[in-house]
This record gives sequence, C-alpha cells and structure tokens, in this order.
Amino acid sequence: MNRVGKISLRLPNLFLTISFFFFLQWVGTKYLRINKIAPDFILIFLIFFSLYTGGMFAISLAFGAGLLQDILFRGLIGTNSFSFCLISYLIGLLKNKWEIKESFHSQITLVFLGSFLYIIFSALFYQNPWALGLLIPKILIFSIYNSLLFSLLFWGLKRTLYG
Repeated sequence: MNRVGKISLRLPNLFLTISFFFFLQWVGTKYLRINKIAPDFILIFLIFFSLYTGGMFAISLAFGAGLLQDILFRGLIGTNSFSFCLISYLIGLLKNKWEIKESFHSQITLVFLGSFLYIIFSALFYQNPWALGLLIPKILIFSIYNSLLFSLLFWGLKRTLYG
C-alpha cells in the first residue's frame, strides 16, 4: 500500500534524535564492541532517514553529520561526509526503484548494503584498498551488526521522527 501524501517530519525531534545518535556513537564505540568491531549509529540513522525522507535534505544531513563525525571522532576530514552522501544517494535511488519503504526486510538488506559500502568507501578514501581482501569477515560482521541494531532501533526512530 503506497502512501499518496508525504510523511511529515518533526524538525525538533530530528535535532534531538541526531544528537542522541552522536551520543550513542561516542558511547557505542567504547562499550559495544564485538571482536574489536563497533557499530556506526550515525550511519544507521542516516540510512533510516534516507529511506523515509530521501532527496536533497537527506543528502545534506548526511554531509553535515559526516563532517561533524570527522571533526568529533578524529577522522580524515571529508571521508565520512563523502561516504555518507554517496550512501544516502544510493539508498534513495534504490528506494525509489524498488519501492522499499513498506518492506522491513528490504530495509534491513539496505542497511547491510549501506554498511558494506561504507567500509569499502572508507578503505578507498584512506588509500588502502588492498586491506579489503583481509577485512571481508570484519566487513560482514560490521554490516550484520548494524543491520541487527537497525532492527532494534527502527520502531523508536519511526515513532520519534514521524509520529
């Protein structure tokens, strides 16, 4: 069942939610590691936001969140922002082509794909693509971990942002 009208977004809740996810990223990288692999809560949030809002607003939010993540967590400036923008754009394209918004299983698959692409983009930006062959098991664990966390956080995100 496709919805004709757009879903209304609550902007104050968006600001609080993204702040909460930055806090989760800060805490999650310390305490939620599995085999030295930490989830990326900001990536999970941005994939969710790209699925439900899409367009230039989602890409702009992805750029800003990535730049802020680079600054706060000492990354190479621009790598996360560019990766997040690409992933947000690709999720928006796939969402529109496959009409994924209504299917929860398809959304989890897109979180898995987005997480997988994020690690590949990061490896390319840090100029060590040779490491991808060695990191395939860790990339799969990271992608599965993010997908599981997405499934746990999905209903709260949907209710908080869209009512």
